[in-house]
Amino acid sequence: MLFQSYIFILLFFPLCLLGFWGLKRQKLLQLWLIAFSLWFYGAASPYYLLLLLGSIAWNYAFFRAIERGIGRVTERVSGSAMERAEYGMERDSSRKRLLLGIGIAGNLALLCFFKYFNAISAGWSQMKGLEDPILQLALPLGISFFTFQQIGFLADAYKGEVGACSLMEYVLFVSFFPYVSSGPIVNAQEMLPQYRQIGRQHLDWAKFSGGLYLFALGLSKKVLLADTFGKAVDAGYGNVAGLSGTDAWLVMLFYTLQLYFDFSGYCDMGRGIAHMLGMELPVNFDSPYKASNIIEFWKRWHITLNRFLRKYVYIPLGGNRKGTARMYLNLFMVFLVSGIWHGAGWNFVLWGALHGALYLVTRAWQRRQPWQLKQPWQLKQPRQQCAADVHVQSGTKKSDVLSVVQHVLCVALTFLFLNFTWMLFRSENLSQAGEFVGRLIGGGFAAPAVQITEAFNLEEFWYVIKILHLDRLPGSELYLCFGFLAVALWIVFFARNAGEREKSFEPNGKTMFVTAFLMIWCVVSLSGVSSFLYYRF
Repeated sequence: MLFQSYIFILLFFPLCLLGFWGLKRQKLLQLWLIAFSLWFYGAASPYYLLLLLGSIAWNYAFFRAIERGIGRVTERVSGSAMERAEYGMERDSSRKRLLLGIGIAGNLALLCFFKYFNAISAGWSQMKGLEDPILQLALPLGISFFTFQQIGFLADAYKGEVGACSLMEYVLFVSFFPYVSSGPIVNAQEMLPQYRQIGRQHLDWAKFSGGLYLFALGLSKKVLLADTFGKAVDAGYGNVAGLSGTDAWLVMLFYTLQLYFDFSGYCDMGRGIAHMLGMELPVNFDSPYKASNIIEFWKRWHITLNRFLRKYVYIPLGGNRKGTARMYLNLFMVFLVSGIWHGAGWNFVLWGALHGALYLVTRAWQRRQPWQLKQPWQLKQPRQQCAADVHVQSGTKKSDVLSVVQHVLCVALTFLFLNFTWMLFRSENLSQAGEFVGRLIGGGFAAPAVQITEAFNLEEFWYVIKILHLDRLPGSELYLCFGFLAVALWIVFFARNAGEREKSFEPNGKTMFVTAFLMIWCVVSLSGVSSFLYYRF
């Protein structure tokens, strides 16, 4: 099931809300949420619901085994009581490590099977001279998210950071529908206490209306912006060889915007849903395209994935504890892992390598320029500023033109790099990526192709253009295309993001009108909506 569907908006979620705020007993409410979460996930395919339940059973069994300390030494050991206790603790710890290793290996095996089976099958078929792969599997919705989430849960349990967790709480933790298919990647410490408060809180109408407002903002990002850009991107990638240079640059930019509005819109919807249920999810996006370098970008983009990789990959590899060279190697390995996690293909590996290389270069530069690490436009400052509104280091005036130009240039170069690397994401393989680069460089200048620009000619806007007779003006077919592009770029670089808007939200006539208007507009536009883009990574 998708957030942007009639069944979710008109049936599923209203029923869920009625039961959640109508029932009182905690266990009953937890079961209610579990039932709706399983309905949400299983609506796409009952087979993948069984897969999710099997993954939950596997991980919970290993969690309980680690929790109970299975394998505790009971045989008598010669020597003093202290020696026997130390020997027993050592044996117990080694067996817990073994249990943790097997549990994580099972998760990775499941993820790798579904992520990479199609690539292996295609390669095998090619070796055998077959035109089509022997078998292709559809990627289960959200498998990357709930697998990483459960790996983190087992690792935290091993370190004693989880504590008690009932089966009901664990099923809800993994399957909770606001994030099971789209993230963020949550941890037990931030979610289990909230599940244990279910039934004890009272409906907060201010928080509920703020959550509805956030849901409407996220829905409009997905339906009105991401899917509109997506139609143009699909048209462009459907005929890469026929793209002019102008078309190629536009399609690359359109995909950069599509990916952001799709994923951040989905996360905004998830957070809005949680708020209407009286809960809180971690922020996953913080205006990432306003970043002035790649390090800042990764503090703003997919924040919970960055948190996961730091805690469960970078630090276990040694972090920065084993010298500068090892730190750089560990950072580069993290980006390679991120690339491989996102998908099967050398284009994803190259994407990770390019991000890792630029990250290391930026990190090395900042280590040589210590003041760079304390730039006030980074995350510790209020996040309302934009590319043209920035303070610089102490002693420099805000109006310093040189500093503003420098910052804007850094933002622009970072954004250009992101455009190029997202192109690797969208390409089916390195061959298509190479062909696309060829069109970027040597495609020549020409007016944008009709197949690309017509994606923006939405009926509700085109009708107004005809009423005003603007369609008689030269180049009228490009008005909506560049209008959408201007609005999207303004939102990305200058506007407050959805989370900031919700914080300042006040339930009044204006905000209620905006919420209702966006919801109605999105609902009547649902017929042409695509599925969630990022889950296939």
